[in-house]
Amino acid sequence: MSLKVKNGSDTSTVDEAHLRTILDSMVEAVFVTDDNGRVTLTNRALDELVTRDVLGRRGKNVIKSKELKQAIRLARKEGKATGVELESHIADRVHSFHAQVSPLPDGAGVVTVLHDVTELKNADRIRRDFVANASHELRTPLTAVRGFAETLRDGAFENPAATLRFSEAIVRHTKRLQRLAEDLTVLSQAESPDKDYESWPTDVRAVCRECVSSLDSFAREKSITLRYELPDDPVMVTLSAQALDHVLINLIENAIKYSSEGGKVTVRVLSNDEQVSVEVADDGAGIPLKYHERIFERFYRVDKGRTRVVGGTGLGLSIARHLTRRLGGTIELDSELDVGSTFRVVLPLESANDEESS
Repeated sequence: MSLKVKNGSDTSTVDEAHLRTILDSMVEAVFVTDDNGRVTLTNRALDELVTRDVLGRRGKNVIKSKELKQAIRLARKEGKATGVELESHIADRVHSFHAQVSPLPDGAGVVTVLHDVTELKNADRIRRDFVANASHELRTPLTAVRGFAETLRDGAFENPAATLRFSEAIVRHTKRLQRLAEDLTVLSQAESPDKDYESWPTDVRAVCRECVSSLDSFAREKSITLRYELPDDPVMVTLSAQALDHVLINLIENAIKYSSEGGKVTVRVLSNDEQVSVEVADDGAGIPLKYHERIFERFYRVDKGRTRVVGGTGLGLSIARHLTRRLGGTIELDSELDVGSTFRVVLPLESANDEESS
């Protein structure tokens, strides 16, 4: 196979190997069909996307989509180039594409270029969800505060019991607004590369002890046993103790909130020559597998009804993930229904020596 390339007044022929190199260097998936509509050429991105050999198959069957089928038909029959947006289920996942379908000269076939915009679509969805959810989270306490304040203004002061009840409600909802504002600030800082988290050699055990100590009374209020399992020797990592503290506080607080009365929450530290893992394990209800990724999104809640009962802003896990990334680490989740959940913060031993963790 060869490809003719126009260069000024000269026309040169590019051989198949050269063409293959060009196509395989593209991030977009490409396939070419002949005048009978059968695939004669693909690139590496297309092969990795569909994971099956499509050479010789009809182009309309490469990606199942009525929009793409129609665009290929227009290119073949009428010589029209078309750009279409489409979605297709591939390897147990829905992908979003922008496809550009163009006819080859003299009716020789059709070339289709698929740009995978799945992540862009997901990012846009998360952004829209964030705006909507933030507005909702703000609206609820603001409406309550206004309602109670107007009731007091309109004469409830004459009833001491009602005055006390309404005043306590105003304080409660104001604290909720304050927590939300603080969490939004922390999340914004965690996402911003301009925020500087100063790193120092830190004994991870000391951070764990401090976190457990600060939440011990909260655990006792719910009859939860909160404990830690730590190595005898120091576990030193160069990182921001403040950032790690914030991560662990969020994880431990969540574990306590979603554990049943009489449950156990355990904080443990494991290490080897390459990394340190801090685990926060509970014996609660567990989290279904389909939610394991989404629970780290801002304001996402698996059980909205239960979340309203236990409180919280819905930002804790998102903050934990972003701060863990700033520490150069990752956060993992193992969970089994009716058995419990373990959130694992994995930190490379030199996690804070690069720019990402500074």
